[in-house]
Amino acid sequence: MTETLPPPGPALRLPAELTIYTAGELHPQWLAWLAASDTAAAVEADAVDQVDAAGVQLLLALQRALAGSGRPLALHSPSAALQAACAALGLHGWLAQHSAQGAA
Repeated sequence: MTETLPPPGPALRLPAELTIYTAGELHPQWLAWLAASDTAAAVEADAVDQVDAAGVQLLLALQRALAGSGRPLALHSPSAALQAACAALGLHGWLAQHSAQGAA
């Protein structure tokens, strides 16, 4: 089950499940959110408790889409599950670079 997106604004809240099972639903929602927003993307990542490689890939696609329009990604409070998934995939540095706190 995927959480619905908040109205376009400064922050996007990631759902608890960020996996291959939710990526197909989240991708078009995130694209619509990006199209409706013209600011930097603050992404609240503290609720993520299930994440796999497809979920991380979706986050990477979000970051690339933002970069393509000259906007940065700022992950706020990445959950332990998200940190572990990024570390397992060799993306700890990427997570630290895009963390709003400057380190994951």
